[in-house]
Amino acid sequence: MKKNLVLFIYLLLLCIGLQYETYSYTSGYLSGTEYGIVGLSIFLALFYIVPALLVLYYLAKSWNTPKRAVTLALLGGLFLAGWTASYLNTLIHDLISNLFPNSGFWNTFESAIVAPLVEEPLKLLPIGFTLYLLPTKNVKSLLLLGVASGLGFQIVEDFSYILSDLPDGFSFTVSGILSRMTDSMASHWIYTSLVAVGLAVFLKAGKEFKRKGLFFFLSAFVLHFIRNTPFSELETDIPFTGPIISALTIFSFYLLYRFIFEQEKEITLS
Repeated sequence: MKKNLVLFIYLLLLCIGLQYETYSYTSGYLSGTEYGIVGLSIFLALFYIVPALLVLYYLAKSWNTPKRAVTLALLGGLFLAGWTASYLNTLIHDLISNLFPNSGFWNTFESAIVAPLVEEPLKLLPIGFTLYLLPTKNVKSLLLLGVASGLGFQIVEDFSYILSDLPDGFSFTVSGILSRMTDSMASHWIYTSLVAVGLAVFLKAGKEFKRKGLFFFLSAFVLHFIRNTPFSELETDIPFTGPIISALTIFSFYLLYRFIFEQEKEITLS
C-alpha cells in the first residue's frame, strides 16, 4: 500500500511536469515560423540525445540494471527535476532581486551559486523515488540512475533554452542549441552521477571510502559552479576556458568510473 502511494505521488509529479514542460508548445501562442525553428532545433538536439539513450540502455543491459529503473529515473529528470528546479530558481531569483537590487555581485554570480545548490539536490529526487520503488544496492546501477536523471534534466533544459532564445530569431536559436550540443558531453549527466554515487558512498560505504565519496559529491557542485561563472565565457584566440571546464568534468567522471570498477566488490551500499 505504501509503495503504491509513493508511485502515485511520483506519477502525479511527473504529470505536472509533463504539462508544465509542454505548455508552451501546446498553448498555440507560437507562430508558424517559431514552431518551425523549434522543430529544427529539437531535431538537431536528437543527434546527441538518441546516441546517449542508446548507450545508456546498452550499459543497463550489460550491467544487469533493470530498464524500468533507468526509465523511471530518466522520466524524473525530464518531468520532475526540471520544473521544480525552474520554479525554485525563479523564486530565489525574485528574492535576491528584492533583497539586493542592482547588485553587481549577484548579477554576475547568481546563476553560478544558485543553480548548483538548487538543481543538484532536485536531480536526486528521481533517483530516490526509483530506488524506493525498485531497490538496488549495486553501485554500477546507481551510477546509471544518476546518468539517467541528469540526462533527462539536461534534455528538458536544452528545450527550455530553445524557447527562451526564440525572440532573438532563427540564427541565435539554432546556434544556441548547437552550442549546448557541444557542451552536452560534459554536463548534467556527469554532475548527477557524481552527486548520487558520491553521496551514497559517503553515507553507506565503509569508512575507508568516505573521503572519496565526499570528493565526488562536492566536485559536482564545484564543476557546476565554474561552468556558470563568467570564466566559462571568456573569449580567446584559441578556445581555452570552455575546454578546460569540459576536460575537468569528463576527467572527474573517469575517476568516478575507475573508482567504481576498482572497488566494486568492496563497496556495499547496505
